[in-house]
Amino acid sequence: GECNVSGWTDIVAVSAGDNFTVGLKSDGTVVAVGDNEDGECDVSSWTDIVAVSAGDYHTVGLKVDGTVVSVGRNKYGECNVSRWTDIVAISAGDDCTVGVKTDGTVVAVGAGNKIQGLDRWTDIVSVSAGVGYTVGLKRDGTVVAVGDNRDGDCNVSGWTDIVAVSTGFWHTVGLKRDGTVVAVGNNEYGQCDVGDWTGIKLPSDR
Repeated sequence: GECNVSGWTDIVAVSAGDNFTVGLKSDGTVVAVGDNEDGECDVSSWTDIVAVSAGDYHTVGLKVDGTVVSVGRNKYGECNVSRWTDIVAISAGDDCTVGVKTDGTVVAVGAGNKIQGLDRWTDIVSVSAGVGYTVGLKRDGTVVAVGDNRDGDCNVSGWTDIVAVSTGFWHTVGLKRDGTVVAVGNNEYGQCDVGDWTGIKLPSDR
């Protein structure tokens, strides 16, 4: 039932997890459909939410006051975010959660080498947690990454003029300021064939 979203209205942001979909409404409440085996869709009581992110089996919400809420599987501590403050951006990975603080530093909970060394990152404006690795966008438009680099998904050190990043299963995509797109990592299904894309914009730029 992860695609049963046709009745949703007043949605300002969405995020898709492993087998579920989460939507943020304009009034700061959250809706979800799909697999709820671990409680990842139990978001109906959330209020004052400004951003949502769905991991494989957990959901994270950023509140207007900079705190964070989470529901779902907590096998590796990926939902242990109740003490976080001053957060401006969030990303839920397969079994981790990453947050960007107002001062550009990063906090993280969960499993694996995807969160090791994140406490040393600075000047970060957004993050994207993938499967086994995490990518961070810096204020100057460059990109950093840590974690499993089995398919070259962390080979982002040469990227410049980036305004948004997103991690896939084993690939990373970056949107450049000029509306073009770059990608690295596994390309088995052509998921990195974005070299001829132009005119791509962020939702806020439309």
